[in-house]
Amino acid sequence: MSKNWSRIALASFLVLSLGASSVFATTARVRSLANAGDYMSDNSNVNRWYSTLTSYANQVNAEMGAWDGFSLADTRGLGWTHACGDDGKWGTYRISLNEASLNHPGFWIGNPFYSVHAPQDLIGFLNDPSGVFGETPVNRWDLAGGWDLGETIALGVSITQSKWAWEDTGADQKASNSWFTMGFGFTWTNNDNTTLDALLNFGQAGGDATDGTNTAEWDAKTAFDVAARLFWDWQDDVTLVPMVEFASSDYSISTGPTANATPNGQKISDFMVGLGVNMDVNQDNMLVFALEVMNRKYENSNEDSTSVTISESYMPTFRLALESHVTSWLTTRVGAAKYLVNTKFEYNGGEENIGVGTPTFISDSPSGFDWFLGCGFNVAEWTIDLELAEETPFSLGYWLTGYEGYGPAGPVGRISAVYNY
Repeated sequence: MSKNWSRIALASFLVLSLGASSVFATTARVRSLANAGDYMSDNSNVNRWYSTLTSYANQVNAEMGAWDGFSLADTRGLGWTHACGDDGKWGTYRISLNEASLNHPGFWIGNPFYSVHAPQDLIGFLNDPSGVFGETPVNRWDLAGGWDLGETIALGVSITQSKWAWEDTGADQKASNSWFTMGFGFTWTNNDNTTLDALLNFGQAGGDATDGTNTAEWDAKTAFDVAARLFWDWQDDVTLVPMVEFASSDYSISTGPTANATPNGQKISDFMVGLGVNMDVNQDNMLVFALEVMNRKYENSNEDSTSVTISESYMPTFRLALESHVTSWLTTRVGAAKYLVNTKFEYNGGEENIGVGTPTFISDSPSGFDWFLGCGFNVAEWTIDLELAEETPFSLGYWLTGYEGYGPAGPVGRISAVYNY
């Protein structure tokens, strides 16, 4: 595969010659730093810790997409955040245009409430005979606001609406699906060495399907999430960040005139406790280390004797990342995450012996490992961050010749950018 060298040279010249902005802050940055966004300050926090919106005003944020070698579809978005009045006297407001549903890898990729607890068929439990409810609907509205109450308190609100509908009156068929979310954020600081962030999320699914006399609609349809984190400046160059989160969701379908077969529906619950260390090694290098313990349970909303409950215990998850400001215009990032997971399957309601049922057993799943690479550029008022493929350092010839020797995806997996004004 060949590339236009003149364009590459021009882009390199611009990066080298134009002025620099001062902040690296996008979802690509956070993902390159081992997905440790909860333990550091970053403008992508506005899609999770809603009251931080007032700290990141007057920006245009671009999710340019996640490239898998074939398509950028369903991963892009553009957002605008603006402070109204002097120093945001009348509040700070954001609108985002998302290409697809919010559980796709766009602006909301760093928020597990959307990636885990959106109404979708994650593990085959939903049993939706109509096929209508197997995918979260495309987002229509994504709005947020933030307000400073004095110098120590900030509030934030986020509202999203995702919906679609279809009808064929001649065939007596119609279907609709929706997901509405509302999030609230609270920040308190003593303006010295302590800052507390808290959030509350609520989500509700809606919609139904009709095919003649056959109907399907949501029965259980809600999701809930509450979390808090605390930034404590333990030393001048070391910040400790404890965090706690609980989230749950319950989705099931009722059908008529024939009742939906059991088991059906899906209930997910998470409880996570984490502790992060954010250290400025020197003025050009930041180290982030986090230790997390989490339990996640999947079960049926409506059980029977064949129901299966799956419990995942992360004991623990380690995250480690380093960000280095190499020059005024270039930043490099490397990170890794190690997941020590124990998985438990409970058959027949957890009973050890029920007829021909399978007794409860515990199996240790393989320990997972993720490797992350990234870099960022400052170009005038733009900050552009790249999430790099793991193979990139071994295929540097790509940058010079356009030759790619390790698959169709290329060296860059994701590009995010922010323009500050």
